[in-house]
Amino acid sequence: MTPRVAIVGGGLAGLTVAHRLLARNVDVTVIDKGRRGGGRMCTRSVNLPDGRTARFDLGPPLLYARRAHDGLAPPAYRVSNLDNELSGPALFKYRPLVRLGADGEPAGAPTDGLAAAGGMRELAFRLLALHRDRLDFRDHTLAERLERTDTGWKVHTRSLRDGFESVVYANALVLTPPVPQTLRLLHQSLVTLPDDLDRVLEGVRYTRCIAVYGVFAGGEPLQPGGVWLGDGPFEWITDNHRKEVSDVPSSITALTTNEWATAHWEATDECLLEWLLPPLRSRVGEPVDPACVWVHRWQWAKPETPVRAPCAVVRNLALVLAGDGFAGSCADPADAAVVSGEAAALRTATLLTELVRTGDRYKVARPTRFTLEIAVTTADEAALAVENGADRLELSSGLEVGGLTPSMGLFRAVRRRVDVPVYVLLRPRPGGFVHTFHEFETMQADAEAFLAAGADGIVFGALTPGGHIDRPRCRELVDTASGRAVFHRAFDFLARPLRALDALIDLGFERVLTSGGASTAETGATRLAELVRHAGWRIQILPAGKILPETVADLVRETRCDQVHAAVRAPATDPVLARNPRLAIGFGGLTEMSAQLIRGLRQQLDGAADSLS
Repeated sequence: MTPRVAIVGGGLAGLTVAHRLLARNVDVTVIDKGRRGGGRMCTRSVNLPDGRTARFDLGPPLLYARRAHDGLAPPAYRVSNLDNELSGPALFKYRPLVRLGADGEPAGAPTDGLAAAGGMRELAFRLLALHRDRLDFRDHTLAERLERTDTGWKVHTRSLRDGFESVVYANALVLTPPVPQTLRLLHQSLVTLPDDLDRVLEGVRYTRCIAVYGVFAGGEPLQPGGVWLGDGPFEWITDNHRKEVSDVPSSITALTTNEWATAHWEATDECLLEWLLPPLRSRVGEPVDPACVWVHRWQWAKPETPVRAPCAVVRNLALVLAGDGFAGSCADPADAAVVSGEAAALRTATLLTELVRTGDRYKVARPTRFTLEIAVTTADEAALAVENGADRLELSSGLEVGGLTPSMGLFRAVRRRVDVPVYVLLRPRPGGFVHTFHEFETMQADAEAFLAAGADGIVFGALTPGGHIDRPRCRELVDTASGRAVFHRAFDFLARPLRALDALIDLGFERVLTSGGASTAETGATRLAELVRHAGWRIQILPAGKILPETVADLVRETRCDQVHAAVRAPATDPVLARNPRLAIGFGGLTEMSAQLIRGLRQQLDGAADSLS
């Protein structure tokens, strides 16, 4: 039986946790009181009396906008990086905005931010669509009570649609609502947190915000990113039509300041509109229909005093707390939600791994399809590999010396030819894995360039002269790649592989490429199986080293790996070099990729998956 994780909260943090765990074949249930998920990345659709449908962003109008004097750190772009992992065109686009000072005049340099075409909630929709066949997503459902059991948790829920009550059983529980809501649910359920953690969480405070939205006419056009106000009841006014959210012109959302919302929080909607419509009219005109202007309250709009840690773990309860009230080092709450969700997924995977190790009732889930990664060196090879069954590519040059960093021109050619994930090798020279200052500087620049050009991740290894993992440099590159990083076969030169694996988990690597310390994956199968057991759900083990169709099925059965890496190359003859064999020695041996071997690997892996299922 595969353990199940229950996640309360279907906002950005909760869906990030689900996304990461589902990628590792963990069973997940998400419980969200909102409709269709998204949390404060909220977009609302309204049917107008004339038959049109208007859409309004009610949460953050833009991501990563900055005032010149706000002191915020540079954006981390964790939200847009998450979107880049998903299929489809880029969701986020830059929108210019006008910043006004206290005198009502434009202030500072031109500013922009990222807005999601179709609405901020579209990112949540993409995540849900990706996992529609596996994710148990229960929206418009309230988690009313939590009950700790011998095997995990019971989450007692009630549907807000029809009042139907049900219980979700889970081995681990992740709570991602705003911190005050999380504490209220825990206290009502008589779940006691450690005193020091409870005190820290009690100190998390949020701003409030009131949103007014509707269709207006007669005002001056706003910038596509809207107006960021320096004073008055409103902080932001945006036209969702100009942001490419709504098809209806002048679909306006106006967001109040925290100070104004706090002072008028208890007022009725009618009173709020009476006070807010006059200053709004001066900028966007009159409502096209007085009945088509609405109010939405955000009691926990933005954390003011978030916890610096990305999440909190109560191991003896198999409980993880996360959300944008954590990861306080992130300047943007949306980024904090993603960072917290990714950390929570990793810590939850650790809890599940410990659960599997302590008994034989649960196990790591077997895949329905084994992932086949192929090493390629040209755009033609990339296309041929995908045609014959490759799920993912590692791009490099110089495979005859173990692989080197490819050119940007080669990467762009490959990216144009294939739609599968492409990871790029960063290795500036042949030889070992201890890099000079300038070599690492080159690797860092290459990582930034390839990721910006559309690489799905990077592959590298960095060791110290003493033969240990170079933690500072690895952390820097992993952070650059937002965790989409693979530690390559430098791992096989480390003396204590299990301790090294723990270090890579701590650094946030996605995968490790290894032959189990042997010359081939087949001879290293026993060590590979040990690594897989130790890793559990925390990091992916990617076997490599002369993997062939005749051995791959036995390899995945013995090691319980869910993916393999193969180079599948054979010697080739160049007719020009063949004319002068003595001179040709200095130009390296020519090899070519075998489409037949890739087809054979694909067939054997599919057969193994069918036999296991």
